[in-house]
Amino acid sequence: MGLIDTYSGGITVARILIGTMPTTGHVRPGLDIARALVTAGHDVFWYTGSRYGDMVRETGATLLPMSAAVDLDDDTVQQMGISAALKPGLSTLKWGLLNLYIKPVPGWFAEMDEAAKMVQPDVIVADHAFIAGVFLAEKRGIPSVTFSTTPLALSSVDTAPFGMGIPPSASRVGQARNRALTASVQHVTLASTQRDANLMRQSLGLPPLSRFFLDWGVELATRYLVATIPEFEYPRSDLPTSVEYIGALIPPPTTGWTPPAWWPDVAATRESGRPVIVVTQGSIAREPRKLLLPAIAALANEDMLVVATTGGPDPELVLPRSQRPANLRLERFVPFDRLLPQADVFLTNGGYGGVQLALTTGVPLVVAGLTEDKTEVSARVAWSGAGISLGTDDASVKQVSHGVRTVLADPRYWYRARELAQSYARFSATDLAVEAITTVAAAGR
Repeated sequence: MGLIDTYSGGITVARILIGTMPTTGHVRPGLDIARALVTAGHDVFWYTGSRYGDMVRETGATLLPMSAAVDLDDDTVQQMGISAALKPGLSTLKWGLLNLYIKPVPGWFAEMDEAAKMVQPDVIVADHAFIAGVFLAEKRGIPSVTFSTTPLALSSVDTAPFGMGIPPSASRVGQARNRALTASVQHVTLASTQRDANLMRQSLGLPPLSRFFLDWGVELATRYLVATIPEFEYPRSDLPTSVEYIGALIPPPTTGWTPPAWWPDVAATRESGRPVIVVTQGSIAREPRKLLLPAIAALANEDMLVVATTGGPDPELVLPRSQRPANLRLERFVPFDRLLPQADVFLTNGGYGGVQLALTTGVPLVVAGLTEDKTEVSARVAWSGAGISLGTDDASVKQVSHGVRTVLADPRYWYRARELAQSYARFSATDLAVEAITTVAAAGR
């Protein structure tokens, strides 16, 4: 079954197999892609965690759920991290790479391979962290398209190693620094992880690769889609031709949400000229003492409205209603596509999707997060000029207060966020992703 007959002009159906990490931040960016492919008439099958089945089915794609033996979700990942007593920085990155990026791959690969026997896909699509999908495409000789859900981790002479949070430098001195740091990380800090990754490949019947394992997704994918704009990603003079920017993959608008009774307070606050500050604790790193509670305390006596979300935990357990300041509205969840267009500052622990959603609406940021990929997200916020990184995973009341005051007082952050919003608006990420996927499928046949 082919996709596009470029000679006759006829269009037939493509069979597309998607694989994503079983966490919210890796599933949600692909939802509109799947929906658009289904709407265009293609057969889309999606292998991911069972918890995200409703999301997948709503796109019209066929869910291929992970078995209980290999399934994960946000709660499981959070508990794994708590049990490991992770410290921010390269240590937590190393743990995550081994336990979430490498060790689960054989189980996912085996199940996805069985799915591929059934689906007979023309192309395999994977989020950048789901390396099992790219390996399967390699082994079966199927073209593949990868889309990113974090900042680009690709090694470059112009950037320091991913996870260090160091701004790029293409100067002679900067490139020398980059080479030295890259050698240290790849051949010392993560040398054992590199060996583990190649041993895992060998267990799948694949040959070892000499390049750094974080570069394998780019090395192996037919096309690699960077889901952001060039202005929010470090420039690389040695970027491979298979890598392309498509803009932000924003999840579809929220439906079926009933606004709380206080919702009119947001519009009333803006009409009065007072700022609206949005605070989120994130979906995986949910410990409220890290950011949420310090932010509430720091802004309690300010003449502003603070709308905060817990990321899942019961708000009453996080902060009882009787102890909340008058300017706080605390919820388990508020759809950011409704809220951020009315915000003046977004205070976040650095989730990539939330940060980009804020920037697409022109909202400047204050970021405090160093776990997972958040060191790199925070560094890009500061480097782009669209906000401030507090440089910590454990924000103090004083740090939060200073950060929010600074962003509100200096219009350069607001103007820069608006400039980036205009750049995001020039891209249609879903359309570009669909074009890449269908073109690769057609060329492969």
